[in-house]
Amino acid sequence: MTSHASWHLSLAAGIALLAIVMGIGRFAYTPLLPLMQADQPLSDLLAGWLASGNYLGYLLGALWLAGARPGSQPLPRLRRQLLLNLACVAAMGLTSSPWLWLLWRFLAGWSSAAAFVLASGLVLEELARRGRAAKSGWLYSGVGLGIALSALAVPWLDGLAGWRGGWLGLAALGGLLALLPWFGLPGAAASIPAAPSAQMPAPRRPGLLPWLLLAYFCEGLGYIITGTFMVAMLHQQPALAGLGHLSWLLVGLAAIPSCGLWLGLGHRLGLAGTLVAAHLAQALGIVLPLLWPGPAGALLGALLFGGTFMGITALTLSLGRKLAPIRVQATLAGLTAAFGLGQIIGPVLAGLSLSHQYNYDQALLGGALAVLLGALALLWGRYRYPLSTTQGEPSCPTSTSSSPGNKSPSPGSRRPN
Repeated sequence: MTSHASWHLSLAAGIALLAIVMGIGRFAYTPLLPLMQADQPLSDLLAGWLASGNYLGYLLGALWLAGARPGSQPLPRLRRQLLLNLACVAAMGLTSSPWLWLLWRFLAGWSSAAAFVLASGLVLEELARRGRAAKSGWLYSGVGLGIALSALAVPWLDGLAGWRGGWLGLAALGGLLALLPWFGLPGAAASIPAAPSAQMPAPRRPGLLPWLLLAYFCEGLGYIITGTFMVAMLHQQPALAGLGHLSWLLVGLAAIPSCGLWLGLGHRLGLAGTLVAAHLAQALGIVLPLLWPGPAGALLGALLFGGTFMGITALTLSLGRKLAPIRVQATLAGLTAAFGLGQIIGPVLAGLSLSHQYNYDQALLGGALAVLLGALALLWGRYRYPLSTTQGEPSCPTSTSSSPGNKSPSPGSRRPN
């Protein structure tokens, strides 16, 4: 197999895997929730607990990998998590017990996080080894692809066999897609030659990484309220009830190119500054249905939300890899765990709010505020700990260095006296 074919196949396999374990395994709950509530005694509070159970599993799966040794054979572990995820999706359609639902959503979250981190490590390292690191943003388009597929499939499956058919049909669809990652992912993350010591980023204490962790926690706390209740929220409003699945489709379609676009901006303008802009755009998308009631506000908010939530993930993980290039798996898992912790809290708070006040205004405002707090954390961390060009900041020639005849070194390159 040529190297050209190898990186294309690895990237396609990673996209398909994230479509399964994230787009379907995690986010299919959103379009299926109103169908389950219409047929089962499933309150908003219980819906919030089921969502949080999934995110608790996501958190623990990420922590498991954060503490585990990288190992030389991640592919067998990844395959086991993929099978577990598909089994949990199918099992949701085979029972009506809330306790079993909670178990299946917990295990689905665990396997989603484990597969996400393992696949990210395999594919990103393979792309870097092949000199195709600029293509890494497209890996996360798999999440949007899975969301779009579920948005298209759920109405049709619901017409055939109700919400149970939705879960079982999506599990079957995921099983077909699973053939590509099962056979197409690289067997192990290849080692990448270390960069020359002069180009390696100097250790930073404590650096931007703790602030990045805090911002990603806030993102998990804020975005997940819309990510869980968007379709149910629109179904609650008679004038917008028909837009539920369409809005979720727009979320998926907007998410597909978002990672590549945001990462492209990040490499040109700086990862940290672009990440702040993505947080601000997402906060606007969350509250836009409140600021602009009606179909236009709901659909534009869906586009803004879909166009940012995976872009924020791609920017965060890329910046995290640059801040800690020696411990990539532990850094990715730690960031994913912080994100997962926020996701546990968000749906529970939203469910409690809905149990006292049957509308989503307060929950949406709280979610937007959390995302804004994440942006402020990034701004403060970036102010306290400016980044170098190797850590995600663009190179900006100064007036002294732009002149061909000027040979004076830049401040960062001067040797100590």
